[in-house]
Amino acid sequence: MAKPFKLRLLTPYKSVFEDEVEAISVPGENGEFGVLAGHTKFITTLVPGVLRYVHVGKTERAAIGGGFTEVCPDGVTVLADSMEKPEEIDVERAELSRREALEDLEKKRELSPEQVAHIEERLTRAQNRLRVAKLEEHSS
Repeated sequence: MAKPFKLRLLTPYKSVFEDEVEAISVPGENGEFGVLAGHTKFITTLVPGVLRYVHVGKTERAAIGGGFTEVCPDGVTVLADSMEKPEEIDVERAELSRREALEDLEKKRELSPEQVAHIEERLTRAQNRLRVAKLEEHSS
């Protein structure tokens, strides 16, 4: 078993999780990265994706919407724009958001680059939420 370290998962609105974990995997700006106890210190930007961490031998997941991570030898702090555990995700709402974003992208030629970027971000967030929710369904 890996040596445990402190993990803090925070959003602007709440503390999602604070406890010791054995490992964490985070979607960073330059790709997904993993952390174990004693990791070299660094700070990085996060992108929307699936955050995974091992707590008491069980892999937990959450959909995050970007943010920052600070890694220190004795712990990790994730400051996410948004974070939802699988049981918190409204699958119907996420699916509706995905469909609406796809429909909006069909009008891409009529939109400004900023509007297209915003729609693509909505689509990414919706797909990410659905991915996390479906991962939970398959692991149950």
